[in-house]
Amino acid sequence: MKRILIFVIICMMNKGMAQNKENIVGLYALGSHSPEGGSHLFVLENGKFVITYFGGVQVGSWRIDKDQTFLFTPDTKKNEFELYGRYNKKIQDSLKIFFTGFEESRSFMSLKKSKDDHYIMKQVFNDDANCFGYPYVETFKKDSDLISFMAINERMNTAIYNFNIKGFNDFIACFFTRENEVYPFYTTLKDNKLYIDENEYSEKRPLPTEGEDIEFIRAIANKNTSENALFYNPSYNPFKEDINASHVFDKEKQAYIIPGFYKEGNEDRTDDEAFFDISIIYKYELCTGTFAKSVNYKIEDKPIFQVNCK
Repeated sequence: MKRILIFVIICMMNKGMAQNKENIVGLYALGSHSPEGGSHLFVLENGKFVITYFGGVQVGSWRIDKDQTFLFTPDTKKNEFELYGRYNKKIQDSLKIFFTGFEESRSFMSLKKSKDDHYIMKQVFNDDANCFGYPYVETFKKDSDLISFMAINERMNTAIYNFNIKGFNDFIACFFTRENEVYPFYTTLKDNKLYIDENEYSEKRPLPTEGEDIEFIRAIANKNTSENALFYNPSYNPFKEDINASHVFDKEKQAYIIPGFYKEGNEDRTDDEAFFDISIIYKYELCTGTFAKSVNYKIEDKPIFQVNCK
């Protein structure tokens, strides 16, 4: 009888504690002084969150820290550099690289090492580069199955990222500068009011149950920070839709095409409308990358791209 009584008391205590726990899942208006409107915080049931604001979104994970305090940790890119590749039979033993994001900070690329095992680095853009255009594509001689990238940041140790490119010769190289890195933050939930600081709070509202907005939020929350593949047309316009919904894979061209819309030679277009032509799309797969700190390197004098206003 005594054991039964103790069991009942414990169950009642657990039930009371569960009732006292605040459920943070919901929608919160964070407010903003921007004329375009405020930002919103979607706290989802699966431990993910999404902050929407004018011009973008921030995705991350949340967890209970203690009592009514919650820790929100934004997702960030694992690496400063990512490389995506495909095989392009037209260029054979050459290497073709499209550089995206490299105009944001001083960065370097290497395709070979010297006899004394130093990385031979070429700066992507000159130091005083300005008046950027689009796209920046260069073709190189293939010297090895390795492409390396490096950024010099005074606040961080210099690291070189090495990518195995065996089987590929056509690439999308991505650089993600860490200057605008986001940081974790704490919130407190009391009586359905979310406090980011002591003086400002947002009333909790229920998450929408249906509609395109909440479907988009849930989809982007579950998206990996690093894509396994990127899709671009021949003019380097990224294709963000479901490729299988509108295209079929053409084995001969090693590309996705829209039957009845694609015309032979569309991939070679150079007219002003070529950038918007989605009749043929190429798939670039994520390359395996590793990085090493405190390596030896030499920097060549001439950058890959010399960009200046006239």
